Amino acid sequence: MSRPRRLTTFGSLASAAIAIGALGLPAGAAAQERTVETASSGAVTAALSYIKRTRGEGGFRFVEFRDFRVRILRSGQVLYDKAIGKPCEQFCTPAESALTGKHVGLRDLNGDGEPEALVDLFTGGSSCCVFVYAYGYDAAANVYRRARLDTGAGFVVRDYGGDGLIELVGDDFRFRGLFTCGACGSRPIRIWHYALTRFEVVTREFPAKVRSHAGRMKRIYERVRHRRDAPVFVKGALTPYAADLCLLDRCRAGFRLVRLAIRRGELNRRSDFDVSPHGAAYLRALKRFLRRTGYLR
Repeated sequence: MSRPRRLTTFGSLASAAIAIGALGLPAGAAAQERTVETASSGAVTAALSYIKRTRGEGGFRFVEFRDFRVRILRSGQVLYDKAIGKPCEQFCTPAESALTGKHVGLRDLNGDGEPEALVDLFTGGSSCCVFVYAYGYDAAANVYRRARLDTGAGFVVRDYGGDGLIELVGDDFRFRGLFTCGACGSRPIRIWHYALTRFEVVTREFPAKVRSHAGRMKRIYERVRHRRDAPVFVKGALTPYAADLCLLDRCRAGFRLVRLAIRRGELNRRSDFDVSPHGAAYLRALKRFLRRTGYLR
């Protein structure tokens, strides 16, 4: 696989118009400069293009990216050419993907020998959000189809089985700030596999990884439960711990530890800054959330 190739931003409207014509980009885009990045592997070439400009005045200046567009050629034939669209019509930035190390790249995600075109975009913020866009070849229809994954705070790449079937490993961002402050707790482990038009959650297929994550959450709980500001941090550890155990069909064991923390007074309100619910109300709220999100069955 060749290294993705970065093309410099076009320096004039005339050169931009020439390049846009060569790439087959929308004619309306010729009024503005575009940056184009490409990656190639065999007969496949993927291109990510966007408008990049510096805005602001004086000491307040920032770079804005918008109008992201993906174009895929196979043996010289254009099989995909569409804008990425919401939520990245503006304010997103290209991200170096954990899958390819580039803004646009090609990598086989499902072990079938056919590389997917991959683009990662970051929405901005302290811990949110990284979107993965994967474009896979549908040989029967001779088209490329898009799958999108909101990974929340990001992911790491693994191949646990050594079979070429790539696991994207992150956490369940629905738990961010749940019953605690956003920076006071962890989230349950979450693992995805790529499918042609979607990313599938396959966390339950990796019980050893779930047990390992649950063990870390319990160790964090043991470290923080004696703190004066314990409630926010205790909940920040017990919530993902209970969720992990539910993935292992051991919800009762998780709830036993929560009840023990309640009896010890570790979940009582200790200051005006403690996030509700507290005590037994926390356990009831936790069960409702786990049931609603499919952990408690």
